[in-house]
Amino acid sequence: MDQKSLKQNLENYLSTQNESETRVSELNEINMGWETELFTFKATHEGIEEDLVLRVFSGDRAGSKASKEYFLMKRLDEVGFPVPHVYQLDAKGDAIGKPFLVMQRIIGKTLDDMYRSEDDEELKKGISRLVELFVKLHKLDIEDFTGLPHLQTMSNDDYIAFYSEAKDKLAPWIAPVIDWLIENKPEETGKYQAICHNDYHGFNVMIDQKDNAYVIDWGAARISDSRFDLGWTLLLYSSFGGAMFKAPLIEIYDELGGNIDSLRFFEVLAVTRRITDLASVLYGGGSVGLKPDVLDMMRESREHFYKVHDILEEYTGIRIPELDKILEDF
Repeated sequence: MDQKSLKQNLENYLSTQNESETRVSELNEINMGWETELFTFKATHEGIEEDLVLRVFSGDRAGSKASKEYFLMKRLDEVGFPVPHVYQLDAKGDAIGKPFLVMQRIIGKTLDDMYRSEDDEELKKGISRLVELFVKLHKLDIEDFTGLPHLQTMSNDDYIAFYSEAKDKLAPWIAPVIDWLIENKPEETGKYQAICHNDYHGFNVMIDQKDNAYVIDWGAARISDSRFDLGWTLLLYSSFGGAMFKAPLIEIYDELGGNIDSLRFFEVLAVTRRITDLASVLYGGGSVGLKPDVLDMMRESREHFYKVHDILEEYTGIRIPELDKILEDF
C-alpha cells in the first residue's frame, strides 16, 4: 500500500475509533526490524496532537501476533513495567489490509545510542541500566500474565522439539546441533520460568526526553526459561556488538539476582534459533512471519551469521559445512 492510501485508511480508522474526525500527518516509515513494518505519525483529534507509532504485522498468524503484543503490552503497563501505552488493535487487518496496532511514540534516543561510548564508566552505566530492566522483567509474577491471548508458554524441550522439526523439514544439516542440545540439556524447574522478551538489546529500550526508559518490540515474547532470554541477548551482543559487552552483561545480571546456571547451553540454543531463522527464510516460503525484504536484510548481516557460526564451533566443536556454503553464496 502506498503511503497516501495508508494515510487515508488510517485517518478513517482512527476517526471511527475516536467517533470524530482525526487527522494524520507526518507519516514516515522506519525500517528497523525483520518481522514488522513501523511508521511514525502525528494524530490530531479535537485539537490535541499526539505522536504515535503504527506497527504492521505480516505473514501467517499476523493477527495473532498483533493481538499477543497488544494484550501483553497492556498488561505490562498495568503491572508497572515500562512500555509504551497501546491504544488500538486491528487484528483482522480490515482497516489497512494487514493487522496492526497503534501505540505511544517515545521521543528520544535508544539506550544503545547512549552507552556506545569509549568511556568505560559510561559503558558500564548504560549496560547496568539495560540489565536492571532485564532482571526486573524476569522477576515479574507470571501469574499476572496467565491467559493472555496467544502468549505461549514454551519449555526447553519445546524449543528443542521446534528446532528438531525445522531440521526435519528444512535443514537436516543442523542434526549435530540438535544432538548436542539433547545431550547437554540442563534440569528445568519452575523457578526459571519468566516473561521473556526474546529480542532484548539496547535498540529495544527507548529513553525519552525526561530520561524515562521504555522497552519496545514484544513480538517474540513468551513465558519460558529466563536463561534462554539472556542467552539470546548475549548472542546478539557477541555477534553484533563485540565481546566487550558480554562479560559486564553477565556480571551485572548475576549481581542483580538473575539466573545464569548452565548458560553455555542457552547460548547454543540461541545460536540454533538464529540458524533456523535463516533456514526458514531460505526454504520456508513466505509464511514465516517475516517481512518480504528480510532476506536482503540478512544478506547485509552476513558477518553476523559468520560470527554466530564461529560461536557454535567455539562452544560445541561443531562446524556445519552446509552453513558455510550458504553464507559464501549469500
